[in-house]
Amino acid sequence: MLRLHIILAFVATALLFAVADRQQRRDRVEGDFSDSSSFLSVMEGDSQGQTLPPTFKFSFNDLKNKARNLSKQRYIPPRASTTDFLKGLPWNQYKNILFRPERSVWKKEGNPFQLQFLHPGHLYNTNVRVFEVRGDFAREIVYDPSSFDLSKLKGVGELPPNLGYSGFKIHFPINTQEHTDEFAVFQGASYYRIISKKQWYGLSARGIAINTGMPYPEDFPSFREFYVVKPDKTDSSITVYALLDGSTATGAYEFQITPGKVSAVRVNAEVTLRTRVDRLGIAPLTSMYWYSETRGIPKGQAYPESHDSDGLLVHTGRGDWIWRPLDNPKRSTTYSFSDENPRGFGLIQRDREFQNYQDSEMRYQLRPSAWVEPETPFGKGNVQLLENPTFRDSDDNMGAYWMPDPIPPPGTPFDFSYTVRWPDVDPLPESLAKVVATRIGDSQADPDLKTFYVDFKNSTLSSLDPFAYIQARIDTGENAELAEYSVQKIEETGVWRLTFGVYPKNKFRPTELKAALSRNQEVISEIWNFTLEPN
Repeated sequence: MLRLHIILAFVATALLFAVADRQQRRDRVEGDFSDSSSFLSVMEGDSQGQTLPPTFKFSFNDLKNKARNLSKQRYIPPRASTTDFLKGLPWNQYKNILFRPERSVWKKEGNPFQLQFLHPGHLYNTNVRVFEVRGDFAREIVYDPSSFDLSKLKGVGELPPNLGYSGFKIHFPINTQEHTDEFAVFQGASYYRIISKKQWYGLSARGIAINTGMPYPEDFPSFREFYVVKPDKTDSSITVYALLDGSTATGAYEFQITPGKVSAVRVNAEVTLRTRVDRLGIAPLTSMYWYSETRGIPKGQAYPESHDSDGLLVHTGRGDWIWRPLDNPKRSTTYSFSDENPRGFGLIQRDREFQNYQDSEMRYQLRPSAWVEPETPFGKGNVQLLENPTFRDSDDNMGAYWMPDPIPPPGTPFDFSYTVRWPDVDPLPESLAKVVATRIGDSQADPDLKTFYVDFKNSTLSSLDPFAYIQARIDTGENAELAEYSVQKIEETGVWRLTFGVYPKNKFRPTELKAALSRNQEVISEIWNFTLEPN
């Protein structure tokens, strides 16, 4: 693993129709728009006589062409669409701006999928355009201030009539058939969040990450337009298209979103870089990690752990499973796992026991994991993990993504396709023991000694006799010497604990560590990986 500081092309097939057939289809599809009373109520606010936005032909191919053409033009940053009052709202007040559920798109039609919109304010002060797609045609859903309830805010003042939306949410009866629940949200740059059944929102995904973790400002291309395909009442998935625009890149995205016990989104995208970039993140994930059992509870904190994710899991192209516990570093650091055609990676919330958090408000045990699986080969590159320091639970300080090598040149469109799943249980096979805890200790008698306590568990290990012969394979890299190690079963919990000490050779260099359990010369666990940073 190197330490650093600083493609399924989605093929769109066009169906060729005779002129008469095309006109007949246009008439039919355009007629479909007028049938949706809920759609019209959102656009017209229950008033009569207003002019509807025009319909126009739409396809994913059209969106790709638009993004390609955009990449050849001068970048124009989005203008702010807000007021001083709205952009000054703290989160606890901004969340009181409520969308009226009776105005949800497709609600009056009895569709299980419904859209609700998000108002500008707080950090979200540029608007996005949202279009409904029916058949081959699209029409914009224009901003309607009467769809929002701002009664819980004081001092709002007069708002411009054309503020627009800052994002949108998708509802579906994911937890019960009695009502719909929010399970997906698109808001802010290229961020989106999805949850599965009975989960709480936690980590986020992004369309793209550019120059993340570099010693200069990161670029945040944004989804500027969304095209949401109206699903049939019997559909189990919903499709969203998005136009990406930024100073460094443009792109066209297709999200095929399926809510459920384990929600999933298949992402098909074509991106064109406007400029050369130093770091390009495909399938980026963003999460929060403050502290856990690894280094103990910070002074002044009452709860034993605070994190949305507790580790990076990588399934390499050659079949290895690597577990990297997250750490709250002293300085921003990027770690790189070189690979070719990885089978998957993700930020995982492995600890699912409430007793390990004790926080009844945050409910970290209900936060989703996110697991990325390429649908087309990613080729050569690196899974990169970015860790930033934090002293609070409101910072998304962890990032993981795939960086291709080489990075595509500017002006050349490139495609990629992958699926992100949002499970409770990570995808590690039960046949391999997983790491359930990592702890680091200092020796009072020997200040140069660092001791690691790594707990492994699965049903096979737990069933073994405490006197079973379990060995450890430990790699301390070039910058440390192994002092001693032991492997023992903790009968109270069923885990097998690997305890080992290391002496760093150079206190000013990082120490790369790897460990796994074996039995009868066969590896029986995932590979634990950690970097001991210099003080």
